[in-house]
Amino acid sequence: MGADDELAVRGFADAINEYDLEAALAVCHPEIEFLSVLAVSGLRYVGHDGIRQYFKDVASAWAEWRVEVHRTVPIDDGRMLIEMTMHARGKESGATLTEPTSHVWTIRDGKLLRNEPHRGPAAGVRR
Repeated sequence: MGADDELAVRGFADAINEYDLEAALAVCHPEIEFLSVLAVSGLRYVGHDGIRQYFKDVASAWAEWRVEVHRTVPIDDGRMLIEMTMHARGKESGATLTEPTSHVWTIRDGKLLRNEPHRGPAAGVRR
């Protein structure tokens, strides 16, 4: 675990903020398994095709969508924690959402492989 792991985690957050699918794919392992707090259908997005679908699903539901990263922290077991606040505005309703969240990422070969999303801080994570 090193600087590349943090770059991948922050790179995905940046890609979300810029709505840059190609930048997201660049930091995702081809076998990525992604769960989202904002997932429209509650499904696990698998592989690069899954990330493409995630971007489509989010765009279909949210007029605005961004994350405010507070910190990234290496975890004792080799994973990486990112704590952030998600901000979104509904496409149809205009309703806003501000949600503190965190993700615990498993990284392989410097790319995001699997996440564990949490609403709020990730409880019980040893840092």
